[in-house]
Amino acid sequence: MPTFYELCESGGQYFIRRTRRVGQKTVIDESGRVIHSKAMVTWAQLLDGIAC
Repeated sequence: MPTFYELCESGGQYFIRRTRRVGQKTVIDESGRVIHSKAMVTWAQLLDGIAC
């Protein structure tokens, strides 16, 4: 199963969610909540292959 990334928003705060498979389990990790501008920088870096 591939790893999926989602840019999410809740209550005006943004975060990135990563969903991946580890063995037989589905593991979901979420970044900390930040303002839109900071989330967009991280999201762009992720799409460019700079952020992990």
